[in-house]
Amino acid sequence: MIFFKKRFIMLFIMNKKIFFLIIFIIFLFALLLFFGLYEVKFMASRASIKITSFSVDNSYIFVTPLQARANGQEKIRVTVFVLDDRGLGVMGKKVYIERNKALNIEEIQGLTDQYGKSYFDISSTSAGEYYLKVFVDNTELKQKVHLIYY
Repeated sequence: MIFFKKRFIMLFIMNKKIFFLIIFIIFLFALLLFFGLYEVKFMASRASIKITSFSVDNSYIFVTPLQARANGQEKIRVTVFVLDDRGLGVMGKKVYIERNKALNIEEIQGLTDQYGKSYFDISSTSAGEYYLKVFVDNTELKQKVHLIYY
């Protein structure tokens, strides 16, 4: 009788351990499932790409210095800021400056960065005053690049 009692207690304890082990595994699975689905939902919303348009009126061009020697060495830096309607920079826009045979246009950063900035270095061996059109994704900006080489 004591043997059966002892065996019953051992089975009960063993079953209790198995029961808690099964409950623990179910709890871990539920936790993984919950956080897994949560992460998928959270990461999917972060990975969505929003196509942002830019504002022709808010975008502007900055030229420095205003003039340079026409020796082919001195460069004028042209910085184009591509902004949206709220004045925030638009990333990933292709900027293109109209070509001129008298000018050497070096594209330093043709795609806009997170601030909407793109820049070019321009030099010339021909003295003169030049007005160049600037295009952002095939859309012409209202402002033109004004360069003077002497």
